[in-house]
Amino acid sequence: MCIQYYREYTCGCKRQEEFVQCDKRLGSNVRCDPVRPVPLPGALHMCVRHMVQEGKDEMHG
Repeated sequence: MCIQYYREYTCGCKRQEEFVQCDKRLGSNVRCDPVRPVPLPGALHMCVRHMVQEGKDEMHG
């Protein structure tokens, strides 16, 4: 089965990372349905969309 790795951030967002095709479909443009989601170790920070720019007020949660 094809694998979709993902990472969860401290803000709760999950972002897809590397996709790996199974041996049966390797080299084609076909993927399994469903694709098996596999979590990577959680990030120690928020995702980039939830971080604030330098000079802005910090988020406190």
